[in-house]
Amino acid sequence: MRLIISTLLFIFSFPAWSYSVGSQQDIIVDSSTARRLDVRIFYPSDSHQAAQMQGARAVFIGFKAITHAPLAKGRFPLIVLSHGSGGNNASLAWLAVPLAARGAIVIAANHPGSTTGDSSPKTDLTLQTGDLSFMLTHYLADPHWQQAIDRQKIGAIGHSKGGYSVLALAGGHINRQRLTHYCQAMPQMPDCQFYQRDGIRLENTSDQRLAASYHDPRVRFVVALDPGMSYVFTRSSLDAIDIPVLTIAAGYFIRSTGKMRLGVDQLKLPLLTLADAGHFDFLPLCTPKAAEILAGEGEGFICETPNAQRAAIHLQTIAAVSQFMQQHEFLSQQK
Repeated sequence: MRLIISTLLFIFSFPAWSYSVGSQQDIIVDSSTARRLDVRIFYPSDSHQAAQMQGARAVFIGFKAITHAPLAKGRFPLIVLSHGSGGNNASLAWLAVPLAARGAIVIAANHPGSTTGDSSPKTDLTLQTGDLSFMLTHYLADPHWQQAIDRQKIGAIGHSKGGYSVLALAGGHINRQRLTHYCQAMPQMPDCQFYQRDGIRLENTSDQRLAASYHDPRVRFVVALDPGMSYVFTRSSLDAIDIPVLTIAAGYFIRSTGKMRLGVDQLKLPLLTLADAGHFDFLPLCTPKAAEILAGEGEGFICETPNAQRAAIHLQTIAAVSQFMQQHEFLSQQK
């Protein structure tokens, strides 16, 4: 009941959305890394066409948008999204669609080596952050999109591994020594378990790449949804971040691990904790067949939260992100 009441208060605290939402898919290739990015773009439109269901999968429901709708006139904030391990460019569509309806251009890519059907602990952790900077470079130079982007209002939002990636864009640093010590001291933590399951020896990872700066000064705000590696960021790098940051923490990881959290409160950055949310509640709503499919893969915890509760958590998150952007004047209150 507390969750429902607080969600309703959030919903009625910000204005109705003004735009319809268009959706396009694109493929871009970073020649410097040979990484091929399958990109999904969500954007504001004035079209009156009916939205179609898109991005549906066996486990997760899709989202509604108008395919190839005309882009609304004006200049809009640009937001890059970054999914977690095993996610994809529709994993945060539940957030992207309402942000586009509020007047933002939102782009999300499948991160190779970390996406659905192609996710491995052997993938260099830092590549995902590089993808985000490349996406900014590409679309800021694209003749179709550049005229619609407000370059003073560029942000990044990520979940889990993507949460680490966007904090790195803001200037957060990790290093091999801290990562190794963390996983030796707390081997039960999910981000450490991810590496241990595949026999990755953290002491052999490249400290030069891990400790490098991936700060992108074009990014003016960041939202991290229950980010991974929270215990590993250096205090000095977090203290030096000079742009607005919002971290949103889940109240627990999964039910079977009790009160285990990813340590987002250790970041000592502006924090909202959703006590009734689990780590995977930042994924889409689940289909009726999801429980059976995931049980067979030993991953039933991904959809253990009832859809009604997960939908309420989504609404709280949407409202919190919208209010954060409005507070810092990255999102206008009305069309």
